[in-house]
Amino acid sequence: MKRNPMLAVLLLAAFATVQAADQKPIAEKPVQRADLTDAPPPAMNDPGVKAVPPSDLDKAKADARAADKPDVSVRKQGEDTIEEYRNSGRVTMIRITGKGGITKTYIDTDGDGRLEANPKDGPVAPVYYKLYEWN
Repeated sequence: MKRNPMLAVLLLAAFATVQAADQKPIAEKPVQRADLTDAPPPAMNDPGVKAVPPSDLDKAKADARAADKPDVSVRKQGEDTIEEYRNSGRVTMIRITGKGGITKTYIDTDGDGRLEANPKDGPVAPVYYKLYEWN
C-alpha cells in the first residue's frame, strides 16, 4: 500500500485548523465569579436592611383593588334567594339559588349589559325531577 505524502500533509493541516478553531482566545474566556444564586436572602434584622415605606403606587394599587370588589345585594323573591353583583352601578352577575339549593348563575361576559348563562355550566342546562317527597 502506497502512502501519499500530500494527503498526509493535507490531513495534518485540517486537523491543526480544527484544533485552533476549538480554542478560544484568553480574552473571550468567561470570568469565574462566586455563585450567589444559592445564597439566602437577608433577614429583616440584618445590618444594612431598611424598611421601605409604601409608595404612592402601592396605595393606588390598593385603591384599585378595593374599587374592583363588587357591591353585592341579596334579596328573597318567593322561595328564591337572588344575589346581584354590581361594579360601578352596572349589574355584572346574578346568582339565583332556588328552594332545593340549585344555583343558576348569569354573567355579563362581554360588557354589553346583557346577562348570559354561566359558560362553566355547559351548553345544556340540567333537568331536575322530584322523585319522591314526604312531610
